[in-house]
This record gives sequence, C-alpha cells and structure tokens, in this order.
Amino acid sequence: MKTFKQKYGPWALVTGASSGIGEQYARQLAAKKLNLVLVARRQKRLEVLAKSLNSEHNIETKVITADLADDEDLNKVTGQTHDLEIGLLVNNAGVEDSGYFLDTPLDKALDVLDLNCKAPLVLTHHFARKMVERKRGGILFMSSLVAFQGVPHIANYSASKAYDLILSESLAAELESFNIDVLSVNSGFVKTDLSSDFNFDGIPIKPLAAEKVAAIGLNALGKKRLVIPGTMNKFLYATGKYFQPRKLNTFAFGKVFSHVLRKKLSSRGASYEKSTASH
Repeated sequence: MKTFKQKYGPWALVTGASSGIGEQYARQLAAKKLNLVLVARRQKRLEVLAKSLNSEHNIETKVITADLADDEDLNKVTGQTHDLEIGLLVNNAGVEDSGYFLDTPLDKALDVLDLNCKAPLVLTHHFARKMVERKRGGILFMSSLVAFQGVPHIANYSASKAYDLILSESLAAELESFNIDVLSVNSGFVKTDLSSDFNFDGIPIKPLAAEKVAAIGLNALGKKRLVIPGTMNKFLYATGKYFQPRKLNTFAFGKVFSHVLRKKLSSRGASYEKSTASH
C-alpha cells in the first residue's frame, strides 16, 4: 500500500490557504509530510503559516500571493510552480455573495464565478495534464451542500458550487484510468470567514469546525467521488435526494438562509424593493 505522500506527493497546492478550511488542509497535509504551495491573497498570513509548518513538520513550502479571480495572478500560480511536481491540487478558495440577487452588484457576482468556477477550472486543466503524464495524483474540489438545489438569497453561490460538483464528478470518471483521484467535498455551514454574516441562533443546524471538514475530505480522497461532512448534512442530502421534490428542497433551504441571513437581508431589503418596483 502506498503512503499518502507516495500517492499524492511530493507537493500539494492549496488555494485559499491563509485561513479556514484551506489552512486546515495545509496543516493536515504538512503532517502527512507533503511539501506545500500555499496560495491566497494575504501574504503575511501565508508567510506565518509557512514558517510554522516548516518548523513543525520539516517540509518545504512555497508562498504565492494571488487573487485567483484575476487572470494574471492565475498565470503567476502556474508559472511559479512549473518546476514543482504537484501531486495534489486542493481547489479550496471561494467567496459567497449572499443576499438579494438584484442587490448584488454585477461585478461582484462575476467575481464569484471567476473565483469559484474559473480558477479551479484553469488550475485543474493545468495540473491534471502533468498528473496524467505521471499516471498518479489527486484533485479535490470544495463544493457545498447548496450545490444540489437552487437556494434563494445565495443563488449565484449555490450555482457556482453546482458547477464545481459536476466538474469534479465528471473528471473523477474521466481521469480514473490515469490513476488520478478526484473528490468533491460538499460541506454545509463551516466556521470560517465566509460565514461571518450568518446567524445560527434558534436553529438546530450548527457550523462544523474547519479542521473536521478538511480531515473528512482528505480521508475520503481515493475512496469516494463525493463526500458530505456532518450527520445533519448527510440527513438533509438524503432527504432532498430521495423524499422531497426539488421545489420543496429549494423552499426549505431558502427558509434556512432567510433565517441565518436575516440581519443582512433586513438591512438591504429596501433597495431590493426599490429595484424590483422600477422594472
């Protein structure tokens, strides 16, 4: 049996590595003795993390400060790793634009697509070619529980995560013959900067720890094509898939997001009503 490093090393590249799930992926991969390329916008945080991982696990690290919604920065990532053997790509970086759809500026909505969809597409297209040549590797996509149905008040984000899910599942089948493992991690609410606007008071759904989500993802790589962390999330997925029509799923998830986003929605509802009244 090959070790994790033998199968997916010697280098792993993690996007969005400066905090949250991305940081946890980096820490857990370092513990498995993989060298790491850490990619995010916040250089100082990346440098502190890299120094910590170097010291604790005696691995090599490379820091690349990049905004993956920007084409030039995407090229910087591929260019600065041309001499490294990237055996594992973790497409973790993401952003959400929750709220009323028509309240969201179009440029911000497009940024979500650039970061959540275009960046993992570009990076996967680049690094998978080299994995095919070596006939081994792994690619991990961070999708979401909201990818399985439309969700009001987070419409663009849920659509972008549906793209990640379908791309991941498709490539898992297409690249299997080259000994490349592809996994979609469909998490629910997680304690990260991404959910800073969310309020969970009064509902039974609580966010998972980022450390747990990362551990579940790495453990499932090579064993599954899709994994859903958390007992409640598994229940919601199964209920939606086997017992409820899609319209009811959309309604139910919409009610949840109306609750957790109630402060944000109440502060922005007036401009939404003004916008819709003018059409």
